[in-house]
Amino acid sequence: MKMALNTTKELIESPAPATINKKIVVTGARLSDSDSIELVTGDAVITLLCTNGGFQQSWDLLFDACPWATVFQKRSFIAAWYQAHRNEHCPVLVKLTEQGQLKGILAMVIMDTPANGNPGTIKGGRITAAGHYDGLYQTWLATPANGDAFISKALTEIMKQFPAHTITLRFIPPGTPMNWLEKDPKWQQYCIVQSHARPLINLKTAQEEKTFQRKKHFKHKMNRLKRLGEVELETITDLQRFETALNEMAIMYDFRQSALFNKNPFGESPEKKEFLIELFRLQLLHVTVLKVNETIIAGIIAVGEKDWMYLAGLSCHSPVYARLYSPGLLQFIMLAQQLATEGFTYFDLTPGYDAYKEDLANEHDEVLELVISSKKAFRLKRRMRKWVHSRLIAWGKRPMSVELSMKFYTYLAKHRTPASLIKQVFKRIGKKEKLQRFWLQNYALISGDRISLKKDDILDLRQFTTTKRSALTRWEFLSDAVYRLERGQHCYTWVENNCLMACVWFNYQDAQLANKEEKEKPEVDNTFEFLGLYYHATAHDRINIFIKEVINAAVNKEKKNYISSKEKLLSKVLDLSGINLDH
Repeated sequence: MKMALNTTKELIESPAPATINKKIVVTGARLSDSDSIELVTGDAVITLLCTNGGFQQSWDLLFDACPWATVFQKRSFIAAWYQAHRNEHCPVLVKLTEQGQLKGILAMVIMDTPANGNPGTIKGGRITAAGHYDGLYQTWLATPANGDAFISKALTEIMKQFPAHTITLRFIPPGTPMNWLEKDPKWQQYCIVQSHARPLINLKTAQEEKTFQRKKHFKHKMNRLKRLGEVELETITDLQRFETALNEMAIMYDFRQSALFNKNPFGESPEKKEFLIELFRLQLLHVTVLKVNETIIAGIIAVGEKDWMYLAGLSCHSPVYARLYSPGLLQFIMLAQQLATEGFTYFDLTPGYDAYKEDLANEHDEVLELVISSKKAFRLKRRMRKWVHSRLIAWGKRPMSVELSMKFYTYLAKHRTPASLIKQVFKRIGKKEKLQRFWLQNYALISGDRISLKKDDILDLRQFTTTKRSALTRWEFLSDAVYRLERGQHCYTWVENNCLMACVWFNYQDAQLANKEEKEKPEVDNTFEFLGLYYHATAHDRINIFIKEVINAAVNKEKKNYISSKEKLLSKVLDLSGINLDH
């Protein structure tokens, strides 16, 4: 509906055009002769937010008047999210007017229903706050006098319109009015509230106490990183530069998400990149990348306003640099130092019980998670989940890690064939191959079929595909890949037609990490150790060619003359190419 601002700064609604009226779903609830609450759904919400200047102005004024509002309730943030995801999720907006003045807004979304669909025909589903996981803190806008009354009325309207849907507000920020829960027996019956600790860096306190300089291993890791070349924390303010950097960060982010959660956020949802680019245009993002010799090895996209910065975009790092340099941790500390000099008071690390967040935080407060359902069975399940979570936290366990483990093994049970499980069992209990060491003074490939190799290429690793003959699932392979890379291992990969044909894992024997006895051996700092081999079923006939290419790279590119291996195929090829030191 159109809004106008009168000379006394009051928000006055004017009649809406007929084209908008046709699309808006109005519940018709009247609070008094001069008050009304309306529920709007679908494309009509986007039209109202993006084209109605009076309503836009009213929203902005209400946002400024709401003391518990965060940047995630800002009109520009919500409009950008609605537009980016209009083909996936259906907007729902509840607004309260009193005597023509806008007094309350609750921006929600029906998940997995397009904006141009008919949400009224859906008999069950999930409704959550606009922004979903991108909207870190989820609450409503209202004047302080209307905070409790408005949300009770707004949720009642949503439950009337969509009685079979579950409603969630994830991470309600401190200061949000919650007295309405205690006063109304209906909400006590339907609601499950769970508190979560929120880790914060109080930048003023941290700067005064020199917290950053005392962080464990910071100076040691930074000095080691500087030995590689020029180290720079770049703040990105140019749109074209951001789009380029975002492409690189998305690769690192998706690789780790695939390994941890079996998810591929940017690959599965191009809208995510579109949304972040729009937030950058709106100047809601604070983007930094950590570089070594102009190569991005870590990145953080934060969302900020006023004196708060939220870790709500993404954080990523290259697993190749993880073991020796901890680029993710280094960037967090460097960014916190920068935010302090820029005048920010808090760096919100977001709830999650992650170990690195707890190590960085110097303050904590509490946020709430709210779940509303009219279904008794669902509420019982959620209350059991809440109890289990509290027990896990009391025992020092991270709830998400336990849930992930359960999901991982459930996934394996569904996707592993009996033959692959039997094969894995026999591999574990069978005879172990002995470590064999070889010396190759030089190595020359015979002309013929050649294979192109890449080293430590995470894009290649993501080309893994499962076959019926493979004993590995994609989740297992990528999880193992991240584990290996973050512990200092390296890989050579071979990809053809967007398929990972083969991958060999290896490591170097580092003289700096060797003990006194090992340092005296001639092969220290000259050893190339094979640690694992994977190849696709269709690569069977050419796997020896791949292995020879790897040996060629080890001797002629890596300049390693001592090679060790427990892999039968690798040892067989090496036996024909060099001197076996164990024979």
